[in-house]
Amino acid sequence: MLIFIYDKETKRYMYPVSDYPDNYDLPENATTVKPVDSNGVGLYDPVWNENTHSWNSLTREEWEQEHPVPDPKPTQAQQTLASLTKQVMELQAANTKQQAINANLTKQLIDLKGGH
Repeated sequence: MLIFIYDKETKRYMYPVSDYPDNYDLPENATTVKPVDSNGVGLYDPVWNENTHSWNSLTREEWEQEHPVPDPKPTQAQQTLASLTKQVMELQAANTKQQAINANLTKQLIDLKGGH
């Protein structure tokens, strides 16, 4: 049997239990009523209503107000940090390249001094 567990104090929906034995009494904080609307669509933050034996729900707008989506645009500080990080990486690459050039020039200089 499929049952739905809710918090004993707040009555907020917590989780389903899909294999609850049919011959057992329901826990006092459980129901067999699915937390869905009349179209079978899940509810927003469902709360069990013991008086009506049904789930109360927030509207989508209420849920979105309580759970705002953070702005995906990076802040100015994040943009500056990204730019500086890129510059450091470019300078490290240039430094590595310069070290290779210096090593090659040093080798050529040693070869020239040793050849005379």
